Amino acid sequence: MLPASSSGDQPRRVRLLLLLGGALALRLAWALPQPVTDEAIDQLPDQREYLVLGRNLLHGQGLKFYDPRFGEEVWAFRTPGYPLLVAACGGSVRTVRMVQALIDTSTVLAAYLLARRWLTRGSSLAAAAVVALNPFLIYFTALVLTETLFTAMLLWGMVLIVRSGPGTEGAARSNALPATPHSPPPALRPSGTWRSTALWLLGGLVLAASLLVRQSAIGLPVILGVAAAVVNRGVGVPYHRRWPLPVGATMLGLTLLVLLPWAWRNQRVVGEWVWTSTNGGITLYDGLNPDATGASDQSFVGSMPELRTIGEPGRSQYLSDQAKLFARRNKRRVLELAAIKAARTWSPIPLSQDYGGWKYRTVGLLYTLPLYLAVLVGLTRGGPRGGGLPRAAQVYLLLPAIYFTAVHMLTVGSLRYRIPAEPPMAVIAASVAALPAAAGWKRSGRGFDVVPDLAPETGSPESE
Repeated sequence: MLPASSSGDQPRRVRLLLLLGGALALRLAWALPQPVTDEAIDQLPDQREYLVLGRNLLHGQGLKFYDPRFGEEVWAFRTPGYPLLVAACGGSVRTVRMVQALIDTSTVLAAYLLARRWLTRGSSLAAAAVVALNPFLIYFTALVLTETLFTAMLLWGMVLIVRSGPGTEGAARSNALPATPHSPPPALRPSGTWRSTALWLLGGLVLAASLLVRQSAIGLPVILGVAAAVVNRGVGVPYHRRWPLPVGATMLGLTLLVLLPWAWRNQRVVGEWVWTSTNGGITLYDGLNPDATGASDQSFVGSMPELRTIGEPGRSQYLSDQAKLFARRNKRRVLELAAIKAARTWSPIPLSQDYGGWKYRTVGLLYTLPLYLAVLVGLTRGGPRGGGLPRAAQVYLLLPAIYFTAVHMLTVGSLRYRIPAEPPMAVIAASVAALPAAAGWKRSGRGFDVVPDLAPETGSPESE
């Protein structure tokens, strides 16, 4: 027979399982009926490239594909993370979609676990539900693109590095306790154990490995690692005292460790140490050129015949130099484009011609506007006095959104680039559900501490 507290948790566990099952069913119901014809795949050329790369890997032909724009095979144009997933699925589009439905369902679970670092189980279920119903996440499970895999890796990495810190066990236990006036605060798990350090390192490794799926996240492992250290810090206790290196140095080391084999392979194949991909220069010039609009339009390749003669690394470097030259000479236009790209990235509705119909726009509005509003309310009511998330936690959860907005203000703006930032934002949105229940509870950076229902505040500052 389960203890009283455990038996009380049983309905919530059932609800979580039902939510995960519903999320998986919803994704499979959308993804599996989608066509797998060449015409459907070629509507988004990136899909064809990833399929060819994965199938070439599967058949021992190497990570390469023929790019007709340059009249040659390219070997380092895409990072290997997502093609490895395609190869593991046997190069089958339907299998990729089924696996992505499972991966995206794991993102729903990760959102729940991330929310549990600070919120009650009920509010954490709300965060998971927001992610489960995200129409953009559901939509991308049917596409042979990196969004689903990268989003899952980002969120699981964030879960591992922040849940490994001091006080997680105490926060989880306190949320399960009844809010009685005389309940003592639960004991906190001490920081610095080898288990917590191992979880933290695993999270850092997952974040570093995500760079092999999406290279634009190159700075996130270090940024999130340092932010998690702030969130997890204990009172008078060094963060992960059993680990000798500083947090930033560790995350940087993990990043280099993950990218080194890929860079070494590129040095052997294309003759240069390419740490991410040779697609970087083209992407940068796509966003910074005389004809740039903020959207992606790489038709400029056809008007630059010199690109066919300078090789793969040289082409990326040449276009990167041209983009930087344009930026130096047109600073006002760069600022205008940056604003346009940010607006495109956070548009509540799809802006592309193919998916700009009223049905897609209606679904986008019905989901995105309430999400944005809930996030704003959660941010304004944050902090220990407001009953919301701790400020450090809010910053941590917003960092992917801030980071990707800044990156794509330099390159190109699109709704798809904000997709990985939405699940962490869902935790902030779900914190709104906890505000009415915060009465009688004192929130700290370690979670909820049960406190007596004291007399109304007299205006004196609350002690930390």
